[in-house]
Amino acid sequence: MIAVSASAWVYLAAQPTEHVHRPSVAAELSHWGMMVAAMMLPLQIRAVRLTAERSLWSRRDRSTAGYVAGYSGAWILGGLPLAWADTAFHLTHRINWTAGAAIGLIVAAAWLVSPWKAIAARLCNRTSRLSPLGWRADLDCLRYGLSSAWRCAFNCWPLMIACWLGGHSLIMMLFAFGVGWADRHFAPNYKAQAILLAVVGSMFGVYAGFG
Repeated sequence: MIAVSASAWVYLAAQPTEHVHRPSVAAELSHWGMMVAAMMLPLQIRAVRLTAERSLWSRRDRSTAGYVAGYSGAWILGGLPLAWADTAFHLTHRINWTAGAAIGLIVAAAWLVSPWKAIAARLCNRTSRLSPLGWRADLDCLRYGLSSAWRCAFNCWPLMIACWLGGHSLIMMLFAFGVGWADRHFAPNYKAQAILLAVVGSMFGVYAGFG
């Protein structure tokens, strides 16, 4: 997972920094998938380890593959309407990436201080029952990945939208990844995080205004 994530970061770092028109939904969806692989897969290492530990030794590789397939597939499905909207209306190509990032970060700051954020964070820690053998075990691993992705999307959607509105900017992605990592590995302080996002978003907005 770390190797796949690192490869996705390298690919995204090699892309143009300015908006480039991508003519198809498939191309937009591919870029979204790369962003998900770079940012979200490292955050699922704990869940993948848990899946392996709760599976029979002979099934560990198969079980983790099922989890990652379900998790990635759910994120790709969630990115489909964004890819369609971007292709149809060219939303992220009509605004400067700094302006898009500013909008997304202000929304993310508001989300952090809403009561829904705490609920979403708790949901991210839920696990699922895994059958030991057979097709039921495969289905359970796939279902576990799917449910983890939807809970993760509920928790992280403002940051992912900020990255999308920011034209998949590497700067915006690295910042959002850092926020997501801290959210999972340190005691939450959503008020302080909201202030940080609001300040950074305002800085992006000022830069966009003078750009």
